[in-house]
Amino acid sequence: MELEKQIDIIAKIKNELGKRSARLFSLMLSGSHLYGFESPDSDFDIRGVFVYNTNVLLRMSEPKDVIELKIGEYDIVLHELKKVLDLTIAGNANILEMITAKQIYTTSDFLDLKEIFVLNKEGIYRSYKGLATHNYEKFIRTGKKKSIEKYLYVMRSLMAGSYVLETGKIEPNIEVLNTHFKSPHVKILIKLKKAGQEEGDLPPELDRGEIEGTIGDYFDRIDTAYSRTVLGVPSNDDRENFDQFLIKIRRKNLDR
Repeated sequence: MELEKQIDIIAKIKNELGKRSARLFSLMLSGSHLYGFESPDSDFDIRGVFVYNTNVLLRMSEPKDVIELKIGEYDIVLHELKKVLDLTIAGNANILEMITAKQIYTTSDFLDLKEIFVLNKEGIYRSYKGLATHNYEKFIRTGKKKSIEKYLYVMRSLMAGSYVLETGKIEPNIEVLNTHFKSPHVKILIKLKKAGQEEGDLPPELDRGEIEGTIGDYFDRIDTAYSRTVLGVPSNDDRENFDQFLIKIRRKNLDR
């Protein structure tokens, strides 16, 4: 995204949050731009974190903890800080990638959050495998939409989940992941997707049986990675760190 567009969209998001007595915490590009297979006509999906003024949270009615905006060509989804902390502790894949990805807007408080970042092997396994299973069952197994894009979404989830369980590092970009997995099938699929052929069927040089065999291998690999990982689950100290961080932010925003 061009710098001028970044500045403009950040200003508009801040304005929308201001109307809701909230402030922007962080912002990043998600979707195909994050996953490494964007095409010329890919949408810009923006995800981020916001914080309510604490006074808003003291009212009888609870405000929404997820805000969805459509500003021009941008689809924007923002999560309130407490929800982000809850989902991080739970090991939610989308939130983990949102926090660790390169940001187009950030604050010093967000950088402090990254210092207490934790990985939950149970949640990571369920989340990444769940994303892959959902897409595989809904689109590929049923034959509803056996497109290049859907194959990539399934494979990326399994590769990313296995990778973090094997290395302890979050990596959403499928091109980077494939330097670890070294799949010629993935390499071809990425090339086709980037050329704008995401809705097309598989080309002659790719055998569907081989592709689905690779997907089966990746389902096995994430199971094996989970059984062997040295990652643990959040401790009581980790949860206390999150509690203290949230208290600090709520106090800072009490009189805003």
